[in-house]
Amino acid sequence: MTSVIRDVDEDKVPARRSIWLWALTIILGIIILASASFAAINAAALGLPAIILLGGMALVAAFGLMSLIVRKPAGDKFERRQSTRDGVYAQAFYNSPEATALVEGGKVIHANKAYLSLAEKIGAMGVSESAPSVDRLFSAGGKDTSAAVFRLHHMQRDTPFAEEIVDTVDSDGSLHRYRVHVTNLEGRQLWQIADITRDNGGGDSVLVGAPVGLFSVTREGRVLATNSVLDRWLGGTDVVRPDYMREFIEDAEALLESPATTGRVVRTDTRLITRKGVVTPSIMVGTWSHLDSGEEVASVALYGHSSLGAKKDVGSALSSNVALAANDSVAGFSSAPVAILQLEGTDLGQAIVKSANPALERMSGGMSWQDRPFSQIFAKNDADHRFLSLNASDCETDKPFDATLTGEKALPVSVYIVPDPETEASAWAYLVDTSARKSLEDQLVQSQKMQAIGQLAAGVAHDFNNLLTAIRLNTDELLQRHPVGDPSYPELQNINTTGIRAAALVKKLLAFSRKQTRRMELLNVTDTLSEMIVTLKQTLGERAQLNVVHGRGLPAVRADKSQIDTVLMNLCVNARDAMEDQGGGNITISSLQKARQEIDDANLALALKTIPGDNFVVIEVADTGTGMTDDVKSKIFEPFFTTKEVGKGTGLGLATVYGIVQQSGGHLTVDSKLGVGTTFRIYLPSVDPNEVAEVDIPKASSASKKPADLTGQGNILFVEDEASVRLIAAKSLRKKGYIVVEAEDGEEAFEMLEDAEEPFDLMISDVVMPGMDGPTLLKKGRDMLGDARIVFISGYAEEEFSDLLSEEPDVTFLPKPFTLAQLAEKVKAEIGESEA
Repeated sequence: MTSVIRDVDEDKVPARRSIWLWALTIILGIIILASASFAAINAAALGLPAIILLGGMALVAAFGLMSLIVRKPAGDKFERRQSTRDGVYAQAFYNSPEATALVEGGKVIHANKAYLSLAEKIGAMGVSESAPSVDRLFSAGGKDTSAAVFRLHHMQRDTPFAEEIVDTVDSDGSLHRYRVHVTNLEGRQLWQIADITRDNGGGDSVLVGAPVGLFSVTREGRVLATNSVLDRWLGGTDVVRPDYMREFIEDAEALLESPATTGRVVRTDTRLITRKGVVTPSIMVGTWSHLDSGEEVASVALYGHSSLGAKKDVGSALSSNVALAANDSVAGFSSAPVAILQLEGTDLGQAIVKSANPALERMSGGMSWQDRPFSQIFAKNDADHRFLSLNASDCETDKPFDATLTGEKALPVSVYIVPDPETEASAWAYLVDTSARKSLEDQLVQSQKMQAIGQLAAGVAHDFNNLLTAIRLNTDELLQRHPVGDPSYPELQNINTTGIRAAALVKKLLAFSRKQTRRMELLNVTDTLSEMIVTLKQTLGERAQLNVVHGRGLPAVRADKSQIDTVLMNLCVNARDAMEDQGGGNITISSLQKARQEIDDANLALALKTIPGDNFVVIEVADTGTGMTDDVKSKIFEPFFTTKEVGKGTGLGLATVYGIVQQSGGHLTVDSKLGVGTTFRIYLPSVDPNEVAEVDIPKASSASKKPADLTGQGNILFVEDEASVRLIAAKSLRKKGYIVVEAEDGEEAFEMLEDAEEPFDLMISDVVMPGMDGPTLLKKGRDMLGDARIVFISGYAEEEFSDLLSEEPDVTFLPKPFTLAQLAEKVKAEIGESEA
């Protein structure tokens, strides 16, 4: 049971030792009186010897009584003096302004009022009024503080005293620093605790005044501490520190709503808002940790906005904060999300690393830095590391240098150099992890490259489709004149077959460039996979074992069914080829539902941020093949890139998959490990059943009918800017019995509609034309066309045209290149036997 020493009343000091003295005195007195009385009364009977014996006993008792009477005042004076001295010590212990406690076996047995006040301030007092243990006192300080308290509890008995600096959060949310001094007292420990927060510069001693803004924040967004650099960015050191992160960070939810997993690093682009309303783009990096109390705390760094950074003439102000960090040692900023290095020497190429916080080892994968040359912690690359030829005094504190750490990670970093103001022979270096930014830059470059290739492919495909259409239509015409048995038939048929192969190649280019015309509809992924099983098994053969795992209760998605079938086919064929060298393997297609908040991968969450909706249907295609290296994986979606032998692949399979998924509004990821296999994941946004429009309900179309007789009657307006296609197509339709009016562009067709004496039964129009395109012609001439059916033809179409097809089921589409038979079938199916 803990006792608290109170004021001692000197007049009420217990005198247990004198009680037995009084008892003995009384007994001796009784013996004297009894002996004297007995001898006087029975003197005659007892005789002289007995009288002498009784008299001797009385005399001895008298001497003993006199001795006690004489000694008692001296002993009482000594005891009173000793008691007075103990009371003074107790009062000094109790009234000491420094929190003090006497600890035995880890338990507080005596504590003064300063210790109780500190416990109440920190919020460590329990229901009872007894003093809490030291462990409980600093329970909100985190792992470093707990480790320091543990070391003090278990110091060696022959160690006279020990001291530690610890940090903890008070009940009001303020971060405080304490010096804890422990003295060994033969089985007990005297703990003395002093608040040194003000002496050490408050939060600046914990969050170093580096050339980056640093602050710590709770899960609710409450700010615990800031460094001087962030204070200056926000408006100066005289400005009151913000209470909440949302007051100065525009997108605070990016950190606060992220999973608070210990050690998790959150990186995002954000904007810093100062007191004067200035908004500056910044990069925010935060790491989550848990205090022993269970509270979740993030340490955050802001950097990347040179417009508000410190200028060279204020470098000494920054460095003064660095000096504080040096006095407080590495432990004071061990949780900082940036690496902090103390350098011996100002010549960066020759400087030696004398100390560093744990972030350096974490960023470098455990690299040893002790007494190592500063230049050796970076990968050898003269182009990136020219700053190593500079002197620390020549570096601007707010201008970082790009570098790469040595080791397996090869982590890209931004390096800030700050001269030490205390001595001209040392400097400080700050290393900020820029891997996330570098990754985003690489992704942007890759995206721009893929976009440029896509635009080139789309342009080539459009013109090539027109050429292929003309080739195939003319070949069909010649084949009618030179049937089977004619000497020219084999060559003509070879031209036709080659044209078909070229058309398939162009179709893949269009899919990659996201210019493929599609008709979006509601799809049940489970039904789609089930319908593809038979076709896939026939294509894959017997060596590849196909397994399909269906998810339960999957919502619908909106996509083009034929395109999804193409994606599954290409992925499975690639998986089969990847397992060919090992004699086959397993291919597993699985489907599942994933909510946005369940996604832990920060890069994936960022990629899915632009996709609407909170739920996704995920289709996985996994194989047990040989896997891929990172270099191969970075190129697999580029057109014409292939690892197969010549003649075994065009390199457009995965490029087609990539384009279809992107055009469908989804996202594609790939995970691969050498010797294990590869998994492709397709994320498609799910459709809310309450938002399903009437247009999503499939309708029967007359175009699905395939007539046996291709002749017919009707008035057709044929609009095509490519003369070679228009002439042969119109000629073929006239042979079938139709009246065909030709127009070489949208403007001419519109004039014909205005001047037409007879209504048209059908309009066949190219989509992409100079001037007025097909969809615009339809909108302007809708009233003049009346009940005429509409057929669009094109090698590729923009996104708006695919939306038009989805919104108007009565408008049909015939992709280029097409044959004369396909054209005649489409016309016959649309207008039938209409009269001219």
